Amino acid sequence: MEALEIILLGVTGTCLLVQGLQHARMGDIWNLLKSDRDLERTARIHQQENSELRSELRAQREHVSQLQRQVQLLLGLVPEA
Repeated sequence: MEALEIILLGVTGTCLLVQGLQHARMGDIWNLLKSDRDLERTARIHQQENSELRSELRAQREHVSQLQRQVQLLLGLVPEA
């Protein structure tokens, strides 16, 4: 083997090593991005559920308020003994 072939073989090996490291790093970045997307999706789902629960709580509170008004009205109609 000539010196030029050895140098070219070394450069090729170095390029393959760098390419392999970049591939591994890109895999890590992809997994990180995928994880972030999953977290964002979960956060949106939780936000929607919280919104629905708050709406339901407001409706329940209004219902309780109506029932309390009805009880007060009925208590006013009952003669005291």
